[in-house]
Formats: sequence, C-alpha cells, structure tokens
Amino acid sequence: MSRSVKLLLLLLVLQAGLVAWVNFQVDEPGAVEADEPLLALDLESADAVTIERKGDAPLRLTRKDAGWVLSGKGDFPVASAKFEEFAEKLLKAKRSWPVGRTLVAARQLRVTEEDFERRVRFLKGTEVLGDVFLGSSPGFRKVHARLDGDEHTHAIEFNAFDAPPDAGSWYDTEVLKTAVEDIARIDLGVYALKAGDGGFQVEGLRENEETDAGPVKELVERVAGIDFREVLSKDGKARFDAGRAILEYVIETKAGSTITHTVVSPKEGDHYILKSSAQPHYFEVEKERFDKLRDTSRVQLVKGVVSG
Repeated sequence: MSRSVKLLLLLLVLQAGLVAWVNFQVDEPGAVEADEPLLALDLESADAVTIERKGDAPLRLTRKDAGWVLSGKGDFPVASAKFEEFAEKLLKAKRSWPVGRTLVAARQLRVTEEDFERRVRFLKGTEVLGDVFLGSSPGFRKVHARLDGDEHTHAIEFNAFDAPPDAGSWYDTEVLKTAVEDIARIDLGVYALKAGDGGFQVEGLRENEETDAGPVKELVERVAGIDFREVLSKDGKARFDAGRAILEYVIETKAGSTITHTVVSPKEGDHYILKSSAQPHYFEVEKERFDKLRDTSRVQLVKGVVSG
C-alpha cells in the first residue's frame, strides 16, 4: 500500500472520528447530572398541556376550575393522581450532560419535529411555556429529550409511556362510583334496598322473610362500583335515545342527593350505554354488570319466601 493511500485512509478515519465526536457526546460512566430541570417552568402558570404522538392530532388537557379536563371529550375530568404523577416526573426531570450536541444527533435520537415518540407542550393561552420532544430510550426508565429551539439532546428519567396521547388513559374512572357507606337507599323499581345498622335490608319484608345478606351485599357493591370503558363523543345522546331500555335504578345518598342511572342497548355494538343524572356525559359500559342487576329478583335476596 502506497504512502499516499495510507495517508488518505488515516485522514478518513480521523474525519469520521471527528464527525462522531461533534454529533454525539455520550455520557461517560459516572457522569454527574446537571442540577437544572429540563423544563424550568411553573405548572401553576400553565392553563393547557398538549401531548402529541407522531402522525396523530395532539391530545389537549385544559385547566378548568380546580382540576384538568379533556377538551376533546366535552371537558371530561382527568384523573388528578395521573396528571400529578405525569407533571411531577416531567417537570422534575434533570438535564443530563448532553448525549447529542447537534440536530444531526437529534434526528438519530428521534427528538425532532419530523420524528419523535411524544411532543409535550405546556401553554398559557397561546404562549408556549415549554415544548419538549421525547424520543428513543437509552435505558430503563430513561428517554432522550430535547427542548424545541435547543440543539442539545439529554437523557432524562422519564418514560414516553408516562405521557399517553390517548384520552382513555387520562379518564377519571371514579366519576360513576358511589361509596357504599354513602348510600342510604337503592330503588330498583320492583324492590328497594335500604341501609341499616346491620347492612342493607330489603324493604317491605313480610313476617316470615329476612334479607339474605350475601346476595344483597353483592348487589350493592355492583351498584356502587360502576365502571365504564369509554366516554362517548357528540353522538352519544343520539345513540342513547335510539337504544332499547334495559334498566333504570335510583341511588339515594345519605347526603340527600338522588342519582338516576339509565341503561340502554344501542342498535349496534357489544356494549350498553349508560346515562347518569349526575353527569353530562354518556358512557359505554360492559353488559355483564347490568344484566346481573336486571336479572336479580327479589326472591334471590330474601330468605323464607316461597316463589310462585
């Protein structure tokens, strides 16, 4: 091999090394993290957060009154614990020493406008308080992150899955539930259950009858712990109105409020639709719970009664 060829090869190796050093600066083992948070902002000053997955429309969370709601779901409430955990993790995430110092590195780490796992923005009106791209993961519970307008990419203690871009991951799933200890009476139409010192009793017991505590307890818990699988969009009312009535029952609370749950079977789908008088929304719910409520008769809740 001629001397000139050797020199050319050496120059090529040096050039490649220089490019790699400029574009990527990987943390050395034991590197000390910077003290500053990646996002230096006060959450109290923000009135909206958007979370975007590449190729999808951003999900918008909006501050309303004392909590956060999903703008695209008729201001359905966000689970406060979920939001607090997300915000605390992201806003307290500290900058590492840069693992990438250029936009070339940012592209390879998937933290650019053209390619990202998540893009999270904190807003006050139309003002952007913070705008961060989350990309590939360098390790367990870590993600590459870059602030919009900054060429440096950092590895922060966060996970892209902690910022879900779908509304269902943020639902406050407690809105239809009523604590058993708060219920005074349940009226299921053909019979009613009333809370007492010894638990719930079937109303109107005859002389030879007594409440069967086991089935009654199960029924009360079924009424109290209502789950839903989806909050319906604007067509929820139309689908509900067109459905076939399945069940209606009333919950009377010890505080004096009355909640009516009406359940219908829509024309299409393997689910029911529930409307609660305590909520403005319509809910897609599983059939099994409400079929059991509908099919439980007074005879099944009382001892000593002779059927027929």
